[in-house]
Amino acid sequence: MVMDAKANLTVDEVLALARNGLAKKLDQGVFSPGYSSAAYWFVVSLENGGSQPLERLLVFNPIWLDDLQATLVASNGAAQSAAGGDSVPFSQRAEAFRRVNFSLTVPPGGATLVVRAATSDPFFIGMELLDRDAFERLAASEALYFGLLYGGLLSLLLFNLMLFLTSREKTYLAYCVWLAAFLVMHATYNGHTFRWVMPESPQLYAWFSSIVIYVYSFFGLVFALVFLDLKNKLPAAHVWTLRLLAVLVLSFFVTMLGGYRAHVISAIAWVVIFGLGAFTLGWLSLQRRNKAAALYLCASTAGLVGSTFTALTVMSVLPFSEWTFRAVDIGILIDAIMLSLALSARIAQVQRLERLRRFFSPAVADKLLSATSEELYQPRHREIVVLFLDLRGYTAFTVKHGAEEVMRILGEFHAAMGKLVIEHEATLERFAGDGMMIFFNDPVEVSDPAKRAVVMAMQMQADFSRLNEIWGQRGYSLAMGIGIAQGMATIGAIGFEGRRDYAAIGNVTNLAARLCADAHAGQILVSSVVAREIEDEMPVTSVGALSLKGFSEPVPCYEVPQPSRNPAAQASGSSPQSMPDLHVEGC
Repeated sequence: MVMDAKANLTVDEVLALARNGLAKKLDQGVFSPGYSSAAYWFVVSLENGGSQPLERLLVFNPIWLDDLQATLVASNGAAQSAAGGDSVPFSQRAEAFRRVNFSLTVPPGGATLVVRAATSDPFFIGMELLDRDAFERLAASEALYFGLLYGGLLSLLLFNLMLFLTSREKTYLAYCVWLAAFLVMHATYNGHTFRWVMPESPQLYAWFSSIVIYVYSFFGLVFALVFLDLKNKLPAAHVWTLRLLAVLVLSFFVTMLGGYRAHVISAIAWVVIFGLGAFTLGWLSLQRRNKAAALYLCASTAGLVGSTFTALTVMSVLPFSEWTFRAVDIGILIDAIMLSLALSARIAQVQRLERLRRFFSPAVADKLLSATSEELYQPRHREIVVLFLDLRGYTAFTVKHGAEEVMRILGEFHAAMGKLVIEHEATLERFAGDGMMIFFNDPVEVSDPAKRAVVMAMQMQADFSRLNEIWGQRGYSLAMGIGIAQGMATIGAIGFEGRRDYAAIGNVTNLAARLCADAHAGQILVSSVVAREIEDEMPVTSVGALSLKGFSEPVPCYEVPQPSRNPAAQASGSSPQSMPDLHVEGC
């Protein structure tokens, strides 16, 4: 090998340097100097022991060598030359093959092959001098390799595309776009795009190669954003990923101003950055017990290792081998398969979240995804605050109005109350026609559950009053009573196989239900335990000891006065406005 730093040597000058011992002897199958603006000359001695000329194909690796020249000098001084490379149209190749190749006729006796190579891409070069049979075997083995690789990846792409078209789940679309970007990138830097899409546009092909590498890294990070749901689960990581995407886009345009070499070097560097970023995001998500992140982390690890080995090999940081050069193929194939499995796990997680939202606010339901399904529904004892609410005048209303109007007001009523359940991160145990049972402090413990329940109840009465004004314009009026109690309960799943509900059972639920039943229109009745818990922050008024159904002795009860009362409640005279506020002592 002779290094031509100024790229201005001739074949005769190179042969003279080789004869004088000024060439470097090589003993590796692939020469890899890294990025270089120099030209490199290779001098190979050939011997044809037969009496007839031999037809051979000189085949180069990799496909992106820009400028290749080959001169075969016979012992009698006769020379034949060929020129080509990635910078000339594909049609100038001896064979329609993705690798650059020249046809040479090796004369009988000795001959010297002189090859000149230069490229603005990462520089490494391997050469094979093949007869027709060997070339056909090489072409067949490559066709099999790429057929299996692309067949597997395209199957994954089409499968997930069909899932997207049927479910409209955006995560499937993000996966398909990322995988399609990889397929285009891979087909481009392996020469297939040059042959089949733009064979007469080598300069456009060169730029397209670096552009699609950027596109692959960009959509890889976008997929991480969507799949890991960073906006909701890791807001800080979401912000930093958006910033990283912004830097990637800026790098794309800035390095483009520096020319093709700067652009392709930065593009390859971004593959490594993307791999590290995907691994980090997967690890952070796993720390938050995002179960779908486990498969994502394994997949991104395979992709990171594969792409890093290939990128470092291409940049000559690692010595060349076919395994390290093809590591990205193996890594991304594993990556794509595991991400497809991770998608299935994530969709199952989303479905589980939807089931949880039957009982909990979205924020609480999201927290519960870190628990196993069995762990969540196992019976346990916990102190909770239970709130019952019920409509007044509902039975008479159903008698006077049709089913459609009844369902209409129930829908409006449930929507208004359900919004507050979500806002206050409460657990909705069940709907009961015109009533609801709600509790606090399970499955996620909260601070001041009694205060939360009372504040929510006050907002419910205020929102119900506004809703009732709308109903008044339609010619009817209803009212609502609320009861709140605090105490120990048994919590878990009840029901039978195939139909289970999350429920709280115990004396506290009975007490809350009876308080609700005794509450007048617009009234909030609370137990003595709740009154004691909130007395330092809001007024409570005793309504005396009430005889409640199911309780052998009268139960001390208290009212939470409302800033403004439902007109229907005031008309009923049911609120003990004359009783003074007091602090509760005892239970």
